[in-house]
Amino acid sequence: MPLRTCLDCGTITTGNRCPSHRRAQGHAALSTKRDRRPYTSAERTRRAAAVTAWVNANGWVCPGWHRDPHPSRDLTADHTLAVAAGGSEDGPLGVLCRSCNSRKNNRT
Repeated sequence: MPLRTCLDCGTITTGNRCPSHRRAQGHAALSTKRDRRPYTSAERTRRAAAVTAWVNANGWVCPGWHRDPHPSRDLTADHTLAVAAGGSEDGPLGVLCRSCNSRKNNRT
């Protein structure tokens, strides 16, 4: 990887930012995302209910996203039509493991 200077402090690094500024940038991005889209207690309850219903019906199995169903103890609620892709915040929820949910990102 070519060496570059950090956009914030000028230190020579392999990316656009040195490790300490990269962490700070990541924390700032996550903070603003939460400010734009905070989960209320009602939304957290709705998401927990979706996961509980899935586990009661199917067990601790992720249906997979572009991979076969697989066991997982880290299931999360997922918008079936991503909000970033135009879906509604209160739209229907599906269940994926955290890894598949991250891989899916804003795709449908």
